[in-house]
Amino acid sequence: MNCDTKCPAIRQVMFPKDTNPSGNIFGGIILSHIDVAGAIAARLHSKHRMVTVCMKEVVFKKPVKVGDILTCWADVTAKGRTSVTVKIRVEAERHGEVIHVTDGEAIYVAVDNQDRPIALDSEVIADEKTDISPSPATSGAGTDLSPTNTDKKSEDKSDVQTDKKKDKKKGKKKDKKKSKKKNKK
Repeated sequence: MNCDTKCPAIRQVMFPKDTNPSGNIFGGIILSHIDVAGAIAARLHSKHRMVTVCMKEVVFKKPVKVGDILTCWADVTAKGRTSVTVKIRVEAERHGEVIHVTDGEAIYVAVDNQDRPIALDSEVIADEKTDISPSPATSGAGTDLSPTNTDKKSEDKSDVQTDKKKDKKKGKKKDKKKSKKKNKK
C-alpha cells in the first residue's frame, strides 16, 4: 500500500479509562485519534509544522468497546498551496470482525514559527521549528521557558518582592506616626 495516499496511521487497543458512562469508548477519544491519524498523513507533504484548522462532520455509526483494536486509515484527498485535506476512516476490530465506526475529514495547514500559514513546499528557515512539539507561545497560558525569559521572570519576581517589602515598611512607618499622633492627643 502506498503511504503517500492511504496509510494505517494508528492502531490502538481501547482501554476502560477511555469509556463514557454508557461503557462505550468516549467519542472525544476517537476524535483525538482521527486528528492524530490525519496529521500523520499530512506531515508527509511538508517539512513545516502542520496544524489542524478544520474537522468536518463525524457521525458515529457503531460504538467502540473496551478491548477493540481501533484502526484509523488516512487518505490524502487534496493538497492546496498551504493545506492538506485528509479523509480518515475509523474501524474497530472485535473478535476478528472489522466494524466500520465512522469517517471524518480534516484539513491541516503548514505554519511557520509564528503560526502563520506557509507554502507546503517552501524552504525551512534554520530557526524554524520542524518538530511537532508545541511552540512556547502555544504551550500554555503565556508560558515561555527560554533561558532569557526565565532569567527575566526571576528578576521581575525578585523586584516585585523587594517592592512589596518596601511597601510593607512604609505602611509600618505610617502606622507608627498615626499611633504617635493619637497618643499625643
